[in-house]
Amino acid sequence: MGDSIGLIFGLPGQGMHLRLDALSVLFGCILLPQVLAAALSGMRSSISFWVFVLGMVLTLLAGDAFTMIFGFELMSAASWLLVLQGDRKPATLYGGIAIFSGACLIPAMFLPASSLAFVLVALGAGAKAGLAPLHSWLPRAHPAPPAGVSALMSGGMVKVALYVLIRYAFVNLASAQQPWWGEVLVAAGALSVLIGSLRAFLEVELKTALACSTVEHVGLIAVGLGLALRAKAMGDDELTGLALQAALLCAVAHGVFKPLLFIGAGEVKHAVGTTSLNWLGGLMRGMPRLGVLMLLGVVGMAALPLGPGFAPEFLLFHAVIGAAATGGILARIGFSALLAALGIGAALALSAAVRFIGMGFLGRPRSLHAAAAEDARRGPLLAMALLALLAIPIALVPRLILDLMNPVILLLAPQARPPVLTYEPLVLLLLALLAALAAGFVQVRWGVRGLREVPAWNGGFGRPPAWLPFGDPHTQSSATGFAEPVMRVLGGGLLGATMTDPAERFLLSPLARLRMRLVRLAERVRRATIRERLAFVFMVLVLFLLALGLGQGG
Repeated sequence: MGDSIGLIFGLPGQGMHLRLDALSVLFGCILLPQVLAAALSGMRSSISFWVFVLGMVLTLLAGDAFTMIFGFELMSAASWLLVLQGDRKPATLYGGIAIFSGACLIPAMFLPASSLAFVLVALGAGAKAGLAPLHSWLPRAHPAPPAGVSALMSGGMVKVALYVLIRYAFVNLASAQQPWWGEVLVAAGALSVLIGSLRAFLEVELKTALACSTVEHVGLIAVGLGLALRAKAMGDDELTGLALQAALLCAVAHGVFKPLLFIGAGEVKHAVGTTSLNWLGGLMRGMPRLGVLMLLGVVGMAALPLGPGFAPEFLLFHAVIGAAATGGILARIGFSALLAALGIGAALALSAAVRFIGMGFLGRPRSLHAAAAEDARRGPLLAMALLALLAIPIALVPRLILDLMNPVILLLAPQARPPVLTYEPLVLLLLALLAALAAGFVQVRWGVRGLREVPAWNGGFGRPPAWLPFGDPHTQSSATGFAEPVMRVLGGGLLGATMTDPAERFLLSPLARLRMRLVRLAERVRRATIRERLAFVFMVLVLFLLALGLGQGG
């Protein structure tokens, strides 16, 4: 633990306290490059943006419950203002989630270490992080503000919420830990992975698809944290270390490539006027620098080898396999099902990445605005280049990053034994380069010399008219058509016949109906006559006396 620094303002007689330890340093390092990138992308003149940053920093440095709540609520209020400036409609839902999150966290932080405190923290922090089933606000709210704010909300704010969950579940409530705490997080994380990855593949708007991908990655982090909590409560030190490695490295990697992609999506909106994949295409020609940087980010989102997202999922799959060897037959069945769910999520994430690049940046332009798009502005390109540069060590030397995170793991689980990572990306990179050189040598030595241009087969369509110099866009697949097979196979099972998020059908819609009933009841009470109101008060008084008498008699 780090030393605490007292501030003169705060609660009367107590003030506020700041503390710096290994966990807050790690999440501060995740947050810092995102703040710089968001400022470079055009947010440095926004007062609400800097208040938002201040709230996140206060939460990470909080040395007492009041400071953490103050920072968390300041972060929520400032981000709500930023969402409100972008779109009023999702701001209402986001405001409700922020209020719910605070209502759960405030009592939890003043309760003694217990399962009730954990449940309240998991609900409050999980709702703010976008963990299923309290996630449906995130794909609506994150795309609403400017791209720099979207990047910081998706890459930074959700990490701050997860920081609160980690701090309380592993440190402040350590004396009351139970294995089922981890099982709850694993179940919520698996649901987030399935819903987030499926919706990321089906969504047409770039920023909405990226927000759904954030739900998926929050689920992956929650699965790792849940496995670590369960293993720590059961005394499995090696599995605890492995699961914490997976969760924390996933948080680091996601905090780099997801803001990069959000800033890039904002530049696509600035250049083309839309982020709908059905109206993009061919952007790699007009926006080559942006396209290369987006490709690097998509490699991380898809968790491809030699990308920043591969090592965390590599560790997470190994942790799930290790957890399947613990417990009885039900545990083996459950973790085997979890492995299958993570595999489906990984396949959907890869498909979403292919659709993202293929429909948006490759092929022919689907609109005149896409055909005339110019490359991104200097500031956002610098921000994306900074994040891409930071992604290189995560992708190529993840063992070094894991070694730097060992103090964090030992803070969260002092008995943990983090294993040595067996994945060697530098060796894979060397083998890939040797294979490419060998293929180039064969092509030069024995390949057919000269080039011959032939018209590409266009599926039987006729020659495009002269006013379509890039070809007829209707002769290539649309983003909606590309997703149609997966929608038919998986969409009906997870999203229902109406293709709506399960959280909206089973949580938000019933809550909306309950709200309307309460509004009607309140309106009926308001219109009641004086006789009806006196009768109501008399009935409540009789019931109260009856209950009091039964209690004394018992």
